Parts: sequence; structure tokens; C-alpha cells
Amino acid sequence: MRAHLVKRFEPATGTGAFVVEPGEGRLTFKAGQTCDLLIPAPLHEDEKGAVRTFSIASSPADPRLMFATRLTGSAFKRSLMEMPLGTEVDLDGPCGSFTLHQNASKAAVFLAGGIGITPFRSIIQDAVERKLPHDLTLVYSNRTAAASAFMADLTGWAREHPRFHLLATITEPAPGEPWEHLTGLVDAAFITNHVRVDLRTAIFYVAGPGVFVKAMSEALSSAGADPDNVRAEEFAGY
Repeated sequence: MRAHLVKRFEPATGTGAFVVEPGEGRLTFKAGQTCDLLIPAPLHEDEKGAVRTFSIASSPADPRLMFATRLTGSAFKRSLMEMPLGTEVDLDGPCGSFTLHQNASKAAVFLAGGIGITPFRSIIQDAVERKLPHDLTLVYSNRTAAASAFMADLTGWAREHPRFHLLATITEPAPGEPWEHLTGLVDAAFITNHVRVDLRTAIFYVAGPGVFVKAMSEALSSAGADPDNVRAEEFAGY
């Protein structure tokens, strides 16, 4: 599907977000799914090519698609952040099954490390818009407050939707940096102390860098979660 870049902004330090508008009608997808994005004429090139897979960060109700990524300085990301608005890109998708379970009697707990927030932003916005009955908890870990993307959206949805609970934490708080949430690493103790659901029956979703996914899988096991109820999606750096 051909689309056009219509907006670009930085939702946090070191993070770039971009919005594309499909030119052939809206893309139908489920919250949490991904798309492959191809830049037909990139401004910069390297051996990794001009296509990447991104989780869709926007709601399925939005006719435009939003994606977000850490700005690593790669040729692809430099092209993405420098190309003019209106530039054509190609979308292939949606793909993936990292989506919210249907049985609302089982609580959902999302654990996001850094840019792993993107599929959960889509799932949570969709749940708020459709007033889904699921009990949702987001554990969102970043190094600093400035690096915590989409916090205004998340805090607003937590106020609006009584069944959505936000547990944001940072591991390297800076002196004087405004932060009204939690601090410290997410480990088994953090989960048992702050996540107010039955850990034995909840469905857990983990997204972020590989080291985060591995650490969260071990923490959930130590906290008493059923390994069969843990779903994970790694975000590789490029």
C-alpha cells in the first residue's frame, strides 16, 4: 500500500514518531500488529536496506498510521527523520498476533521497555476508545523521564478509563527532573508490590529490547506468573 508522510515529531528525547496517510483507503488492523515500511528513495543508504518492521502505535480507529522508533543514527532512520513531508512510502501488512486476548475475565499486564511502548499505546488507546471491559495494567520502564515517550497520552487515558492502571518507572532519575511516578528497576519484587492483579491467571505481554524481554520473563516467573500466559515481542536495534 502506498502512503505519504504527513507528520513527524519527537515524543521523547531520542525518539522519533512519524505519521503516514494511506493513499488507497484506510489500513484495517488489530491493535498491537506491525507493518513493514519501505522508503523507495531513501536519502541515506547502508547494507541493511530501506525496509523496516514497526509496531503500529496508533488506534485502529485512526485513518492515519503512527509509528515510533529510537533514533540510533542508522541510514534508514536518518532518511525517515530528514525526508520532506509528502514523501511516498510503501506499507506491507498488517502482520502479527501480539494483540489483546478476548477473555475479559483475565487481566492484561503490559511490560514495556523503552520503545517497546508502541504496540501497547495502540492496544490501550483502542481499549479506551471502545470502552473494553478488560482490566489493563501497564508497567513502563525507561532510564529517564525525558526518555519516556507518550506519557501525556498514557496519563490521560489512566484518568479517563478506570480499568487502565499506569505504573511508569525510571531507573536513572536526574536531580530536579519532574517525575510524579515510580523509580527503580522492574523486577519480581516490583511486580508483586505494584501490580494489583492475580499474577497466576493474568495474561502478560512483554515488549522491548532483547535484554529487557529476557529480564521480564525471569522476573515474572519468580513472581509466580504462569509461563504459558507470557507473550513477548523483541525490538531489535537497527
